[in-house]
Amino acid sequence: MPVLIRGDSKMIVLDRSYSTATLARRFEVIDEIHFNNVDMLVIYDEKIPFIAIAEAQTRTDNRGEKRHHVVATLELARRKHDDEILEVREFWEDDKAFQIEGVVVNSGMRDYRLATLLYETLVTKKDLTLMSDNEQYTGGRALWKRLAQDSAGLVIFVLDTAKGQFYPYDGTKMRYDGVSIPESAIWSDHPDKTHRPVVLIAQNSERLSALAAR
Repeated sequence: MPVLIRGDSKMIVLDRSYSTATLARRFEVIDEIHFNNVDMLVIYDEKIPFIAIAEAQTRTDNRGEKRHHVVATLELARRKHDDEILEVREFWEDDKAFQIEGVVVNSGMRDYRLATLLYETLVTKKDLTLMSDNEQYTGGRALWKRLAQDSAGLVIFVLDTAKGQFYPYDGTKMRYDGVSIPESAIWSDHPDKTHRPVVLIAQNSERLSALAAR
């Protein structure tokens, strides 16, 4: 991740909803939350894979159909079993490793850090490993720093996929807490692609502690 493109990404304004039948057929409800006086469902489609936050209360559209309005989504790309990142075997024992492709949050809801919630829910509720992509806008960097600093259930590491090693690249690994690793070791500014092979890894802290205790 870490070619940093200055400015903000051109996020799509979300206009998506699901019928009650589609939501029940396609998605697993992995969490229920309440904020801004609204009950929300965190829904997950493992096949795509895809996660979203939708209003629990339905709205009736102009055709008279009841639908759940979506306020945030997170798209993922399943990493192939032979991907170079998976060569670090101890961190992917079950193929549940995904790479972040894009986050979309409804323009009226962006102050609620829903993107952070989606990341945290996938890692803690589904026990998945998430990886950043190789190019990030300023907002993406801020999101990963926030995860590293504030998310108690997550552990963030920095991985150089070209070297096949975690920072500090001496056979050990250091947890990234937003300040513990220099920015210059993670990010390079466009058009400099020095750190393109570098990705950030988010994992379940409880699971890592359990594995370490074995």
